[in-house]
Amino acid sequence: MYSKIYVPVDNSDFSNRAIVNAVALGKAFESALIGSHVYAARMHDYRFKQMEYTLPEEYLDEVELERQRKIHDSLITLGLKLISESYLDQMQNLCRDEGLAFEPRMMDGKHHTELVRDIEGVDCDLVVLGALGIGRVKDSEIGSVCDRVARSSNRDVWVVKHLPKQDDPERDTILVGIDGSPQSFGALQTAIELAQRFEKKIEIIGVRS
Repeated sequence: MYSKIYVPVDNSDFSNRAIVNAVALGKAFESALIGSHVYAARMHDYRFKQMEYTLPEEYLDEVELERQRKIHDSLITLGLKLISESYLDQMQNLCRDEGLAFEPRMMDGKHHTELVRDIEGVDCDLVVLGALGIGRVKDSEIGSVCDRVARSSNRDVWVVKHLPKQDDPERDTILVGIDGSPQSFGALQTAIELAQRFEKKIEIIGVRS
């Protein structure tokens, strides 16, 4: 059913839960998993250049300024890559423990733009991502990156919104909305297979206008 599962990661609680869910799916379907993180080195470079005028006068010499730019670019790029690698390590370790193939990917750019482009490029079957990331806005139910990826990608997307507490019982029901469209019947077929694999119940809901 799912041969390749794509998971954007950022070390947030929702992202970490998405990793756990994706690995469980991967184990059930013997899928390969891809973990990705987008960092924003170019944005930091742009911000640094915007703030150059605030530097002490001795640093405003063009030769010295260029040297400072190179140092800044090197440190920011290296630092963000190291952070990205650390974010991907957790998923890599879980995949290794479960015997699943894993591919880490890192990109520099605008988060949702790079993710959508990469998702199309790797030809995955499913995207699993947390509803909210590190930059979550208070009282928001879904973050801007998740919203834009879900709307822009033509792949199936599982948005992880539930963070179970330690004593929470495992949920046992998959709810499917039916409206007569081919996509809704596709969702039902997917739910049936997931229910069979994970021993879940299915509830179907349709709304008449």
